[in-house]
Amino acid sequence: MAVKTASTKALICGRGAKCQGGHNAVEQSSYISRKKMYCEYDGRTYYPKYSEDLVHNEVMLPKNAPAEYADPEVLWNSVEMIETKKNAQLARTYKVSLPNEWSYELAIEVMRDYVKRNFVDEGMCAQFAIHDSENHLGQRNLHCHIMLTLRSIDENGKWMDKSHKEYILDENGNRIPDIDPATSKQKVDKQNRKQWKCVPVQTNDWNSHNNAMKWRKDLVDTINGVNEKLGMTENTWEHRSFKERGLDMMPQIHLGPKASALERKGIRTDRGNINRQIIESNKAIMMAKTAYDEAKNRLESLKAIPATVASAVKNEIIDVIHEMAKRNNNRLKLPIINGQYLRLISNRASYQDKETMEKFVHSMGWTSFEDFQKCKEEYEQKFNDLKSKREKNTDQYAYYRNLLENYKTYEPYIKYHKEQWALKGFARKKYEKQHRSELLNYDVYRDLIKSKIKGDDKRILPKEWQKQIDKINSENTNLAKSLQKTVSVLAAIEVLQFNKKDLQRMIENENHKKQKEQSINRNKNEIS
Repeated sequence: MAVKTASTKALICGRGAKCQGGHNAVEQSSYISRKKMYCEYDGRTYYPKYSEDLVHNEVMLPKNAPAEYADPEVLWNSVEMIETKKNAQLARTYKVSLPNEWSYELAIEVMRDYVKRNFVDEGMCAQFAIHDSENHLGQRNLHCHIMLTLRSIDENGKWMDKSHKEYILDENGNRIPDIDPATSKQKVDKQNRKQWKCVPVQTNDWNSHNNAMKWRKDLVDTINGVNEKLGMTENTWEHRSFKERGLDMMPQIHLGPKASALERKGIRTDRGNINRQIIESNKAIMMAKTAYDEAKNRLESLKAIPATVASAVKNEIIDVIHEMAKRNNNRLKLPIINGQYLRLISNRASYQDKETMEKFVHSMGWTSFEDFQKCKEEYEQKFNDLKSKREKNTDQYAYYRNLLENYKTYEPYIKYHKEQWALKGFARKKYEKQHRSELLNYDVYRDLIKSKIKGDDKRILPKEWQKQIDKINSENTNLAKSLQKTVSVLAAIEVLQFNKKDLQRMIENENHKKQKEQSINRNKNEIS
């Protein structure tokens, strides 16, 4: 088993000379979001250097933050304007390496959960952007940039001070004068106000070294947990300061007695909503595992096609693959920004391999881009049908799952109802008096379940509900396989269309350059 070091670089963005994470928060946000931004503090407009590697950009806000801060330009301009000191610290920046085997959708879900748990739930405003770049050797580098605010936000949505003064008191509880040793008199400020001994107290503990260690540790545990669920155990991620713990990727949080009681009554709580989000994220991860396995099997089947067979038929699509590979280090390019289906694929590097894509074209029987377009329309319709079916199944699953969860709360009180009606006369009345609370709960939870059952038939049938859930799970397994096969074809179409368009652009530029050179040479000849 190989051990892979997780690259996690945290820096401070600020105006001071020692700040290595940039000197302008708006500029840093522009860089990671690949978006042009204007900074109100220095009056400059910042232009991103790149744009083709952006996978996802998102701002996440804590409870009290103003809604307009969801726009990164508004958020970081607010940060810039609240800081008046020349050496002010503006934001914490954090760069995280991610497994290249992850699909874009999986990376987004995992990092969204990671950022929420570690930063947003603690009161920070956070912006994260996922990039997928490629070096000169064709090696991909999936990574995430995170920007975090340093000030807390109060209940009115206003920035709080980073720290406040706490006066040092003597044994009698009185403030101690701050004495100037040169004059032996109490110090005064510029407004001639007396100064007292005090210590600065941080408003929050976000600068704690323990936090930095905790964030790195959680990242490693999260990556290893996801990889374990996906069956990708050939690499173990760890930071050199920590050992692998093997913790679950996204454990559910403790509800507590009050939230549990409300949830049992069908009332949604904030903590319950968090757990539901975690459950949905884990479902996405399991779906991604199926997608990964299918894509891997398809890749192996493509490799099994003899090269002689693949090269026997010549067509315009193959010509585009060859010509594009000549101009791009023997590899195809990926449409990262506009890759609607490619982002669902884990093994994206295989779509850059010339031989693999050539075999894929032959396996599909494509000979021209006209056939190519017909196939695209067919598979897009198939994808939409499968997606609609999966969404319908998801709704049905949630419906029956909710009924069963409510039944678990109702079930313990059924015996009291049966025992009540098994008795007669005085014995029944005595039993009803002794178990008044249980019998009341029986009525309450029975009525609650019936209110959630759709249609006219209000019978409580837990076994039938479980059968429906098992049926949906079986259907979803088959749907996932069909969906991944469809997605793999559509992703290949996206890559080939993107490379055809890019090749046309390159050829036009080359022709334009030749025409310009010829024009220059003609002018020289005429002059001579």
